[in-house]
Amino acid sequence: MPMNVLKQKLYRTQLNNQGNTMRNLALLSRWQWLDERRMAAMQRQRLSDLLIHAYHYVPFYRQRLEEAGVCDGFSVNLDRFGRLALLDKADIRDRLDEMKSADLEERRWYFNTSGGSTGDPVRFIQDKEYADWTAAVKLLDDSWSGRRMGDRQIRLWGSERDLLVGRESLKTYVGRWVKNEIHLNAFRMTETQMDRYLRTIDDFKPVQILAYADSIDQLAQHAERTGTPAHRPRAIMTSAGTLFRPMRERIERTFGCPVFDRYGSREVGDIACECDHHEGLHVSVPTHYVEILGPGGRPAAPGETGEIVVTLLTNYAMPIIRYRIGDLGAWAEGKCPCGRSYPLIGQLAGRVTDTFVTRSGTRVHGEYFTHLFYFQDWVKQFQVIQEDYARIRVVWVPGDRADGRAKPGERAISDIAGKIRLVMGGDCQVIFEERDDIPPSPSGKFRYTLSRVAEAHFAGENAGT
Repeated sequence: MPMNVLKQKLYRTQLNNQGNTMRNLALLSRWQWLDERRMAAMQRQRLSDLLIHAYHYVPFYRQRLEEAGVCDGFSVNLDRFGRLALLDKADIRDRLDEMKSADLEERRWYFNTSGGSTGDPVRFIQDKEYADWTAAVKLLDDSWSGRRMGDRQIRLWGSERDLLVGRESLKTYVGRWVKNEIHLNAFRMTETQMDRYLRTIDDFKPVQILAYADSIDQLAQHAERTGTPAHRPRAIMTSAGTLFRPMRERIERTFGCPVFDRYGSREVGDIACECDHHEGLHVSVPTHYVEILGPGGRPAAPGETGEIVVTLLTNYAMPIIRYRIGDLGAWAEGKCPCGRSYPLIGQLAGRVTDTFVTRSGTRVHGEYFTHLFYFQDWVKQFQVIQEDYARIRVVWVPGDRADGRAKPGERAISDIAGKIRLVMGGDCQVIFEERDDIPPSPSGKFRYTLSRVAEAHFAGENAGT
């Protein structure tokens, strides 16, 4: 029996013995083809069941549900769901005990923490039911990219909780062997490490590479810069960061395969993923209820960028209802030709704090600033930080050249500063700061733009919804 087939059988047996992942995968595989009417009815029922559970078992939600007129413990009025107060990280941090389900003793539960990409991680509770659904969603997403269960996968990932290189247990090593995975640490992206990573990928020849968007882009840049040929997998799955168009184009050009973008978080798991038509990210309707809110908390129209709010339908140990995940996005204006009736997120616009805000309240998409640095060979790495309404700090690492460290000309600096002032105001102070390195956030994700004022602005804008 070929080794890959053996590993597939072992992995399936392991999942069958450990819980309901395979059963859930079978359900998701069927449900993805339901028509819109049946899909919506199923989601409304799953949402209603969660709300009734929250009313009876979670003190934090009972008063909220009653005040909003959403649930009285026996019936649910989903037409009033939009009146329910939004949940934010401060609620979870300050009122964790009130958010626990009273039936925790009957559940197989555990603590988890958010990735902390904003430097503000929180602790929360999840259960085995959530874990099984999350694993099933990942397997379904992988199948959309052409990866079957047990096919070889490289994971270019980096989280202190998930990837403590050199300190993994024997159980971890065996688990990765069975799943046919090799993990590469995205925390260690030095030139030497990237050379080794490209060799590992070439030797292992994965069917799929799963990676932080910015990390696989950095590896693609390194391969192009050094002229190192890269193995061509069947697909690359990106997550944990905004995949800008030039990044997608460079990754696909370097590795010679399509990129599939996936969106999720530790708090609520994988929310949405691209299929092979790449018309947007399909929201996992059976596991997540997603809203995109415009100013004042109203539902955003298709194509309109708004704040993403998520209700997780599978974690009864600590329900997460109308959670301000901290990201911006827009619904697609059309349907995907694949035939799935899952709603489409047409664009992920990054973190709330990736969008800058002027003193007048005008929003400036973070991608405006990243475009200013495309094709600037004097920049190897950069980060644009809004410190105040009229103060922008540009931190940059010089690019590599044969004749030494690349330096920008005064004209390039002046041009970028002028384009920043064009959108942020003529009185905006633009400060350039050269560094040897820009570290990633605590979760290992790299932030190209960061606004210190945006989070407070958006919180005030949607207050009371």
